[in-house]
Amino acid sequence: MDEQAYGEVFAAHRDRVFALALRICGDPAQAEDAVAEAFARTYVHWRKGRVDDVGAYVRRAVVNEINSGWRRRAVERAWRDRRNGDARGERSFDEQAADTAAFRQALGRLSPQQRAALALRYWDDLPEAQIAQTLGCSVGAVKSHLHRGVRRLRQLLGPDFVAGSLR
Repeated sequence: MDEQAYGEVFAAHRDRVFALALRICGDPAQAEDAVAEAFARTYVHWRKGRVDDVGAYVRRAVVNEINSGWRRRAVERAWRDRRNGDARGERSFDEQAADTAAFRQALGRLSPQQRAALALRYWDDLPEAQIAQTLGCSVGAVKSHLHRGVRRLRQLLGPDFVAGSLR
């Protein structure tokens, strides 16, 4: 298991994993950072022969990296708000996102689990069992995330929204 072989693994999976990360977080720079970190962490385990399915492993690592980034930023915001006072008078998330596409804004209002489940199901076309494995939850939880995510998108985008249009 050498670096050249891992370079081939990286080349085979990078674009698809980057697209997934971008769909989940919506920020190209954050997606690139998450993918780089996920591949670096995967390499350590891959080199030791602990990774059977690199695609699934790196997908899970990307989802985990993005989620931990959101948690980290939430803690940083809370600390900053405590230090500087509350956020009254600042622009809300909706106001800041007003100049973006309505769909991206609606996705941003879903929970991280719902966004990840929708991205894995409708863009990566993964079955529910594989999504559950990637997210580290049950198939029932995946179905719930998908159902609630689509229902919330319909609330935000109107009743004409169809989940199949996510592809």
